[in-house]
Amino acid sequence: MRLSKAIPRLRFERRRLYAQSKVCPPEMRREYRERAEAIGAVLGYIKHQRRREEHRNAE
Repeated sequence: MRLSKAIPRLRFERRRLYAQSKVCPPEMRREYRERAEAIGAVLGYIKHQRRREEHRNAE
């Protein structure tokens, strides 16, 4: 799957998991929140790498 298609899906999934963590039973909240945070970390990494590559290609 191309990144241009994967990123919006990951963003949607992250928002869905955060919302799910608000309405689910307490014993599941932590798992949903941790999964959402992990997806957020991946998105942050992708964003950082893209900027770094753009900067490298500009030189």
